[in-house]
Amino acid sequence: MKSLEAQRRRHIIDCTITVLVRDGVAGTSLSRVASEAKVAKGIICYYFASKDGLFDAVLASVRERMVAAVIADAEALDDEWQRVSAFVTGHLTYVRKHRAEVLALRHLASTGAGGSEVSDHLAVWREQKDWLVGTLTAGQDRGAFKSFDPGVVATAISGALESGLLQWAHDATIDLDLYAGQLLDLFEPGVCEPTPEAQLASA
Repeated sequence: MKSLEAQRRRHIIDCTITVLVRDGVAGTSLSRVASEAKVAKGIICYYFASKDGLFDAVLASVRERMVAAVIADAEALDDEWQRVSAFVTGHLTYVRKHRAEVLALRHLASTGAGGSEVSDHLAVWREQKDWLVGTLTAGQDRGAFKSFDPGVVATAISGALESGLLQWAHDATIDLDLYAGQLLDLFEPGVCEPTPEAQLASA
């Protein structure tokens, strides 16, 4: 069970996300977060020292939750393409269920909000891209994937995901399941070596 202090920190972070989505970075103050969290402003300062410190905590928390949720399930699979597929579908499933987190992350990234030396608004995307590079390289080493630059393909997959998320951020009616399926259908032939059955069929 989480300690009382950990629960309180998480509650304040979640309330900050709510205020960020509702009021934007410029409209997010310690007083508004305190009102949303129903705690004294001094409590927030005790845990996070400043608004920049609070924003850094939001960045770190969202990054940790997203990376853990998306990559953990994919890592449980043995086949590299299944891992890539699980990553793509898991990523879109996560953001659909946690829309506020993703919008808050975008608000912070677009304004460069935060203030400590550990602030890194692109870390979550870079960690996911690095994971894709490793998975694509492993598939090549095993002979399951074609010859290509894993960094280029990882960037292409990440970019396609980001493009879909940008559209969805402005229009929540976009079908992310359909988007994920079409994205995988597009990339699979360029990434995977054809199976022996497919090679015979095309001969």
